[in-house]
Amino acid sequence: MDKRIEKHETEFGAASQSRVRAEGVIAFLKSLTLARLPIFGCAGFIAFLFLANLWNFAVERDWPKLRIRSAWPLAGVAKPKPAPWTLDAFLSGETQKAVSINLGRMSPVFPISVRAKNQLVFSLFGGSAAPGVVIGRDGQLYEQFYIDEFCARDGAFDSARLGAWSSTLRDIQEMAQRRGKSFVYLVSPSKAARYPEDLPKSAPCALRAPSMPEKLAPYRAALDAVRVRYVDGPALIAREKSRQPIPLFPRGGTHWNSVGGALAMRGATRALPASPVGVLDFTSAPAPEALGTDRDLLDLLNLLWPDAYYPTAAIGRAGEKGDCARAPRLLALGGSFLHEVLAAATLAPCPPQIDYWFYMRTEDNGIELGHYRRAPGDASNGERLAATSEELDENLAGADVVLLEENESSIATTKQVGHLAEALRRLP
Repeated sequence: MDKRIEKHETEFGAASQSRVRAEGVIAFLKSLTLARLPIFGCAGFIAFLFLANLWNFAVERDWPKLRIRSAWPLAGVAKPKPAPWTLDAFLSGETQKAVSINLGRMSPVFPISVRAKNQLVFSLFGGSAAPGVVIGRDGQLYEQFYIDEFCARDGAFDSARLGAWSSTLRDIQEMAQRRGKSFVYLVSPSKAARYPEDLPKSAPCALRAPSMPEKLAPYRAALDAVRVRYVDGPALIAREKSRQPIPLFPRGGTHWNSVGGALAMRGATRALPASPVGVLDFTSAPAPEALGTDRDLLDLLNLLWPDAYYPTAAIGRAGEKGDCARAPRLLALGGSFLHEVLAAATLAPCPPQIDYWFYMRTEDNGIELGHYRRAPGDASNGERLAATSEELDENLAGADVVLLEENESSIATTKQVGHLAEALRRLP
């Protein structure tokens, strides 16, 4: 009996020890696994990025819609150029460089990485990591291009260029009128020139900004001399600046806001005799958040937490729509300042169909030309169409109103003046 009990106790003790050892091994493996979870997670994430980059690189050219994308893509980042697959490009290293750049930018984490870095620069140092965008006083954002142009003003001008420019505008107006079209020329303002008090301290002319020479005086005199019908946007801003409760240039934008654009469009309709779109009147009210062009520079900063809650405005129709037999057709040629002007045109008594020919600077300082059409009353960008000379001729032939715009920073040097004159001469 005693031997059986002793044997049972021996067997029970051995089983208990085995169970304890097994539990210890399991606990050790669990602790080892938990300790290495971060390593496994990082390895999995790296593997995902590697496979995602390979996938994006494979589908980018032929099936771009299949790319794995960030939910919040970067603003103002040019699309990488395709890698050149030639022997010369490979031997020179151009192919390898293009592939490395493309793989980096195609990564799903590239946008958030850039935003995190830009936010760090902005929050810790109050600086901008976006090329061409600088931060002025009270958080005002400016494009460096406009600051450089404003600070370089010395009152000098090329009289020969000025004479040729004003003569071309006079010819444009006369040719348009002979073909039964209303014409008006618009000079749009520069934020650096019209709000110089907020220029960054690093601007070359920050201390003497209020006493900078007035560039536009000879241009106004030339326009008056040839009797071209025009709207003076810079003078309009100067008049309205102290009257408006909200700045006409938003803190985070490079363009005038919707009120500034509407004031310019109202001036254009008043300048046109028997305006086909009627005379614009509008209402305005503070907007709860900056949207669209009111935050175009803020978007270019590509921050993680952009602050878009600063004073800006929204406009609306004043009065009823007119009794219009048909929608007039408006042809507008100019730069990005026309966006808000044309949005205001949709509130006119007779909202026009708008063909907007958009001239924009590219990264290599060239000119990119786009053509957008908006249906009557459509305040969006509209539909993008072909930007060919044949399309321009067709738009011009059917237009009731022609609006030509140049910004004061590049007045008398843009391509739209010559393009419009050539198109009018081609009309039968």
